[in-house]
Amino acid sequence: MSKLAVLGGEKTVTLSPGSWPRVGEEEIAAVVDALRKSEGDSRYLTAAGGGGPMEDFERNFARFMGAGMAMTTSGGGPALHIAVMAAGVEAGDEVIVSPYTWGQTVSCILQQNAIPVFADIDERTYNLDAATIESRITDSTRAIVVVHIFGHPADMDAIMQVAGKHGLPVIEDCAQAVGAVYDGRRVGSIGHLGCYSIGDGKNMVGGEGGLLVTDDARLFELANLMGQHPARHAQVVTDEGLKKYIDSLIYTYRIHPLAAVIANVQLGHLDQWNAERRRNAEYLSRGLAEIPGIAPPHVAGGCEHVYHIYSPTFVAHEVKGVSRRRYVEALAAEGVPIGTGYVQIPVYLRARHQEHAYFYGKGCPWSCHFAKRVVEYHRGDCPVTERRCDEQELTIGGSVAWLGDQTALMDQYLDALRKVTENLGALREAEAKA
Repeated sequence: MSKLAVLGGEKTVTLSPGSWPRVGEEEIAAVVDALRKSEGDSRYLTAAGGGGPMEDFERNFARFMGAGMAMTTSGGGPALHIAVMAAGVEAGDEVIVSPYTWGQTVSCILQQNAIPVFADIDERTYNLDAATIESRITDSTRAIVVVHIFGHPADMDAIMQVAGKHGLPVIEDCAQAVGAVYDGRRVGSIGHLGCYSIGDGKNMVGGEGGLLVTDDARLFELANLMGQHPARHAQVVTDEGLKKYIDSLIYTYRIHPLAAVIANVQLGHLDQWNAERRRNAEYLSRGLAEIPGIAPPHVAGGCEHVYHIYSPTFVAHEVKGVSRRRYVEALAAEGVPIGTGYVQIPVYLRARHQEHAYFYGKGCPWSCHFAKRVVEYHRGDCPVTERRCDEQELTIGGSVAWLGDQTALMDQYLDALRKVTENLGALREAEAKA
């Protein structure tokens, strides 16, 4: 039996998946070409007036997603904020959202001086559980924000059924799920508005940036009014009732054209890259299924996971006497890029929600005089989320870079896991002495 690295033995994992994000000669050539064209066409340096490479990318992205229209933004967070505004959410309104997510899925609601109301998650996919949404709906509910966490699609048919019953718009946060598929449809094209990120090491990148898609022409015009330059409003806004709002009173949420140029090249490779990530992740999952203490991510039927983050589950009863912290410590020492989680604390249990201390001050939006009730957050509100964060959540980093054949790396991860399993007795002793 090999001695654990955490106890002085040799490290198991010596390979790396490589860096991400990556740009190749194709992206570099496209940027150089754009810069050369900028001498005679300012649309390659500024997106204020629309057109140029930005709209080329928007058309291609809308076509890829199966959506009617796409609008680029400066990031995924701005796309979400614009979507919440366009959906008609106003001060004091309530919006149902997941507590198991990156904060911007929720901050877009707060940015509109509206109040997040949290529904619980499905324990298998970690996405919003449609069965928990309906009990959170009140007369003040104006929308539902759904996140496809880690790249696995949420159960959109069930969520859309609940939303349709109550006449609520659905906003999809696809920041981690660009290219993911639910029942033959790309995520983001199923709800009323879909939002994406192409920055921060996402599955395709532009350096920084995001997009919003919709099939609804009025929502698209509203979105442009709220996040684009008035020079673009004049081209996009055709609704006579909206034209009077064309003004410089805007959020400056437009993309840089060079980011659109880079992302437009990467879009052509996205399906291939996601397929490679999926093959490597599925190989690792098959191996994990035979190792106690860790359960691979679940993939629901009809879904294509794109593995922006690979998040397995710690199964405590299979490794009794070894805590999650000790288990992770041992694997990390072997060279596995593993941690105790991405979310770690449900959003509603974090300080800003517990103290009602968002950026506006004075307790807004919760104390906004338009709010029809006092909304507070307590431990026990979303038990599945809390159990995952407190006891089960694991992440193995780098999955967005699992391109090409990463079998050798996956085998090293599995060897490290088997090594830890063989040495559970030593870990229990170390746990007992701690």
